[in-house]
Amino acid sequence: MTTILKLESVSKSYGSINILNKLDLSIEDGEFLALLGPSGSGKTTVLRLIGGFEDVTAGQILLDGDDISLLPINKRPFHTVFQDYALFPHLTVASNVAYGLAVRGTPKAEIRRKVADALDLVQLAKFGDRYPSQLSGGQRQRVALARAIICQPRLVLLDEPLAALDFELRRQMQQFLKDIQRNIKTTFVFVTHDQEEAMNVADRICVMQAGRIEQLGSASELYRKPQTEFVARFFGENNLIPASSEEAGGHGPTVNTHLGKFTCTSGEKHMKGTPGILAIRPESLTFGAA
Repeated sequence: MTTILKLESVSKSYGSINILNKLDLSIEDGEFLALLGPSGSGKTTVLRLIGGFEDVTAGQILLDGDDISLLPINKRPFHTVFQDYALFPHLTVASNVAYGLAVRGTPKAEIRRKVADALDLVQLAKFGDRYPSQLSGGQRQRVALARAIICQPRLVLLDEPLAALDFELRRQMQQFLKDIQRNIKTTFVFVTHDQEEAMNVADRICVMQAGRIEQLGSASELYRKPQTEFVARFFGENNLIPASSEEAGGHGPTVNTHLGKFTCTSGEKHMKGTPGILAIRPESLTFGAA
């Protein structure tokens, strides 16, 4: 895939408080990338820097190789979907969706056609004359998404857009978002603190903690081969046991623990005596004869 956006040594601080420190991140064209982490990890700050809502303290944000770090929000070919939807209550659904095109001076006939196409895409073709107050939470979220994609942005930035929805509706909207993204083939950058949500929607997941990237990869890579103790603890259930390396066995590295020696089917091989942590998923344990 082709890299569309790069963050190079990006730092963000407020006075003496550092939020991000020399962060590097590449976002691929057409991918669904999730920024995942606990509160205060810096994931929303990354999204706000990309969108232009905040200025970088140091480093560069490159779009197709061009530095856009100082480019105003209205000049960036991105659109943000917020957690609170940010719909205009006095405008109809159709007028909310059309807003970006109207501001650009798009001819009215073209606006009507594109609004109809966008509402049809988000399955709200019959709701154009309604107002946001007459819609459910999921319907308002789909209106916000239609407004985001109608102007054909290079990136759609989603700031925990499903956080206000109930569990069942969140599950439905996760699949809906993924289906829409595959349909229009636009790059989505999605902020969430929910591991399961990230696994359900994202092609790649960027796990963040304390303003740095702990690991970037597919859900399978993060689950089966965590690179740090934080990822092993944060991403699904895990048993973490202090261990030290033994000689490499025939099937994989062997480690010594207080529970005895284990031969692993995956993991790194280290010099004998190297301390570390053995991470075992519950479903990976099997029992032999006593």
